[in-house]
Amino acid sequence: MERRAASRVALHAPVIIRWTDAAGARREDVGRTRDVSTAGAFLTSHASLPVGTMVSLDIHLPPLERNASQPVRLHSTGKVIRTTEKAKQTGFAVSAPFTLRDDVRMD
Repeated sequence: MERRAASRVALHAPVIIRWTDAAGARREDVGRTRDVSTAGAFLTSHASLPVGTMVSLDIHLPPLERNASQPVRLHSTGKVIRTTEKAKQTGFAVSAPFTLRDDVRMD
């Protein structure tokens, strides 16, 4: 039975992941999206984050128009809800609604 609240779209884009570790240190890693929806994303990275970790995400997309120089960034804050591990990469699903960054102009 499908439990997702929103449809997923395959998207392979760079993402910056920020979180606070168990010791209280602020951490950051770069990963890639595997898929996204309006309610979250599945990401791969070298960081291994436990379920329940609160994360801040910035997904970097190419410009929406061919001759535009302004890239697009989706931003979200959410929680790791599932993890998987394969070889040297860790994958995890994040439940988080996405919004366009305020500093991105949409002309």
